[in-house]
Amino acid sequence: MSHNKSNLPLFFLFCLINITFCSCSKDTNVNEIIPYVPVNGTINLNFYSELNSVGNALYFDEIEASVGYNGHGFIVVRTSTSEFVVFDASCTNDRDSEEHLEIEGILGICPVCNSKFNLMGNGQPIEGPARYNLKTYRNSYSPSRNELNVRN
Repeated sequence: MSHNKSNLPLFFLFCLINITFCSCSKDTNVNEIIPYVPVNGTINLNFYSELNSVGNALYFDEIEASVGYNGHGFIVVRTSTSEFVVFDASCTNDRDSEEHLEIEGILGICPVCNSKFNLMGNGQPIEGPARYNLKTYRNSYSPSRNELNVRN
């Protein structure tokens, strides 16, 4: 009497384990950390003289009807005479916190975990437990109207 064992169950087990480990990625990006929310609005910079100088940042709790992720608002930074960067004011370490980032000079600081983010760069964390850059929103500046349009 011959016993002919099939290796098919072992093959399926191997495939299942392989799929499980290969589908896990450590290269998480900020768009997965701070979920998508629709953002579309315009800021009339004539009303915000702080943003006339390069290196200044200002917090907005909303831009028209847009409020950012979890209602945390936005941080707008003037990076050159004709360029701005707009960050979601949510900490990438404590995204579901009730608190938004606070501005201190060129730093965004999370009042919950004390992570510090460089607002003059690409929002990279420079201190604290946060490991991912702040979420940015696209923007376009109209010098003739002195308006900044923010969108995603």
